Amino acid sequence: MENAMESNDDILVVSTSDRGEKITRPLSMVGVETANFKLSDISDVVGLYQTIKRCEPEVVIVDSFSFGGASVALSCLASSTPYVIRVRGDPIREHSEWLRVHMKNREFLRALKQLPRYIGTKTTLLATDHYVFVSDYLKRLYDPAGDKSRVINTPCFMLDESSGAEEYNLELDNVVKDNVVLAVTNMNYPAKVAGLRDALNPISTVLERRRDTTMLIAGDGPYYDDIVKQSESLEGDIRTPGYIPNIQPLFERADVFAHFSYLDGYPSTILEAYASKTPVLANDAVGMSEQIVDGETGYLVDLDDPSEVIQHLEYLLDSPNLKEKFGDAGHDQAQNNNTTERIGEQFKSYLSKFVNE
Repeated sequence: MENAMESNDDILVVSTSDRGEKITRPLSMVGVETANFKLSDISDVVGLYQTIKRCEPEVVIVDSFSFGGASVALSCLASSTPYVIRVRGDPIREHSEWLRVHMKNREFLRALKQLPRYIGTKTTLLATDHYVFVSDYLKRLYDPAGDKSRVINTPCFMLDESSGAEEYNLELDNVVKDNVVLAVTNMNYPAKVAGLRDALNPISTVLERRRDTTMLIAGDGPYYDDIVKQSESLEGDIRTPGYIPNIQPLFERADVFAHFSYLDGYPSTILEAYASKTPVLANDAVGMSEQIVDGETGYLVDLDDPSEVIQHLEYLLDSPNLKEKFGDAGHDQAQNNNTTERIGEQFKSYLSKFVNE
């Protein structure tokens, strides 16, 4: 099957969102086109099974858990089709965090709804022997023996594209001060927001001292109001614009990108900071410990010691040469590891064991 990799039906990519593009676009870049199926709700499950039976793909790739992942697992088991799960986060911990929050808030019905989601996630993980992890951190969590999986990092599309800042008309220089500290956070997850909230107090200390610096916190979700409330209670210029559809101009304007989280497998926002040559300040935890070379592409700090956050943020704001050095090093790292073409070649190599059998 010399040309099997070029066949549209050999590889079927299933996703529940636009994140499937993190698989399809790199493969397309290296000449591998795929069949695609977007799973929106439970009514699509029959259509998924019918698509698998009709196309008879050599392999199915899915990057979703819970309902989406279980639907793929059951459809593939019924059709004797191997599937690969792309693990881009820590889904078991996500379910546990939501369960803890719902129980704490006495939202017992919402807590109960986590049970079928958890079962769906476990089914997705246990019904296959094929995993692609976006980081070594996640691989250690879910496949410590290392005999079932491959690590293929996330592509950074920002390396391939211009910002489109003019189209978006984001006139940042008119609304921010000389220096900008940027945070971009998915506010749908309590453990992600918790990291940012723990960092805001020491960051506020720096902003209070430096009247030439603005902090922008972009992102939206159920915990957005909590971030707004905390930001308004602190000293310094902290702004919360919410969801920004085109985030690249923010990265290009930022002097420092601050990313603090307790739940991130391999955050794409750090890659986007690197693509924009923006140095990163993050807590030394989860996937960030793998992405950031401390003292070379940014700083890793201990959130239990607020003085570390203060000290290293001031280092970066006070030293244009250091910012430029870290920014260049981060950009080089992303160019070496995270281009769309490089990720495509890694996917192509991994998937060849399925389509060439």
